[in-house]
Amino acid sequence: MKKTIVSLGAALTLFMAVLAGCQSSTEETTAAETTAAETTAAETEESTEAEAEESEESQAEETEAAAEYQYVSPEDAVQAAQDGSAHVLDVREWSAYVEGRVANSLWCPIFPLDDESLVEPMAAFAETNLNDGQDIYLICVSGQKGAQRATGVLTDAGIDPSLIYTVEGGATALAEVDGALTTNRAEENIEWQYVSGTDAVAALRSDEVQFLDVRDDETYAAGHLDGSLQVNLQDFETPEAQTAMYTLATEELDPSKPVYILCYSGNNCAKTAISVMKDAGFDVSNLFIIENGAKDADVQAAFVQ
Repeated sequence: MKKTIVSLGAALTLFMAVLAGCQSSTEETTAAETTAAETTAAETEESTEAEAEESEESQAEETEAAAEYQYVSPEDAVQAAQDGSAHVLDVREWSAYVEGRVANSLWCPIFPLDDESLVEPMAAFAETNLNDGQDIYLICVSGQKGAQRATGVLTDAGIDPSLIYTVEGGATALAEVDGALTTNRAEENIEWQYVSGTDAVAALRSDEVQFLDVRDDETYAAGHLDGSLQVNLQDFETPEAQTAMYTLATEELDPSKPVYILCYSGNNCAKTAISVMKDAGFDVSNLFIIENGAKDADVQAAFVQ
């Protein structure tokens, strides 16, 4: 009986020890799990805070970048070009610009955007044509990267950035405005200069004057002033004719010498030639329309074949 009691006592003691060990193990596991959960929660909170801060910084950067650029509506740009209240500068490539431009706008390309050779000419253009305190409205393809690139170049060239505006939506938005883009250059706000047929013929003997005939090929072949260059501007509103004029101007004419321009009657074709040559970098004060064109009697008498 005593042995049984002792045995029961020993068993009871052993059971209590095991129970205590299990209880301790459970408490340790629970504590470990709690610590892990707290750690995960802390890490999650830190990650969330970091993402929030990053998002706020990104939004702040976008807001700051947007604040650097000022915008003007397409309609206001068209009006400004017409009344001369601002310089409207188109920075697209010639191939896009010649398909449709704002009347009386200026042109100096910054496309392709990765072409660093365009930076210096734009800076020089700004010094010559834009450095007068007037606002500048920039037209690019969509009112984004091209205008932003041009803004940077103009600012680096010394133009006050507060004067520089982007035409919102660029040429894409302008195309949606009735009559905003055109290929007609004959109504430009240019002070057209004229030379009489008599004086033009007398200048044929001078090496200081260049002669340009903008009549069609067949008419030119039938009779023209000796030594004159020729480009067909009969269809003066077409991009193809204006591109041919631009190519001849940049490749065959000297911008430092006066150019006397002969057309059918001294009107649309000659005016278109002058507008295109202005885009090619010629000073319009050096460009002259032969008055009355090929209708002038002195001019006709001097024609050769």
